Amino acid sequence: MTVTSVGQAVTGAEFRRAMGHWATGISVITTQSEGTLAGLVSNSFTSVSLEPALVSWAVDKRSSSFDVWNTTDNFAVHILSESDRDLVQRFVAKGTEKFAGLAWEPGVMGSPIVAAHVPRIECRLWQRVDAGDHVILIGEAVSVSDPESFRPLTNHVYWAK
Repeated sequence: MTVTSVGQAVTGAEFRRAMGHWATGISVITTQSEGTLAGLVSNSFTSVSLEPALVSWAVDKRSSSFDVWNTTDNFAVHILSESDRDLVQRFVAKGTEKFAGLAWEPGVMGSPIVAAHVPRIECRLWQRVDAGDHVILIGEAVSVSDPESFRPLTNHVYWAK
């Protein structure tokens, strides 16, 4: 076990390794801004408030699609199931056309809906918050879908295979 003492800076690698022990769900978040599609995998997604219904997630400022996320006014969160591993591979890839050959339809705010059978929250952007090397996007839910049965894909389930 590595222990960092007070006064020593925690490295990004140490922090990532420690946070990897925290079980989180895996989501794909999509948007469309000025005709440009963007999508990525996120495990920073969380609820923020019930009234109003707010969620948040964080995008890396070094993301190849950061400019789209920094200008969009909407996004759709797809909470992935264990059967959606293929979407993780597609949307975690860097520098590729993530929507090529993928069937999708525009949601109520225009964001691409890529998995209709999973819990989904479509949002209007509420606020952006600068947070170190990331920007936190807070969205107000304008539409939700909730399937009757669902087995969530978590980071521990995904990386165990």
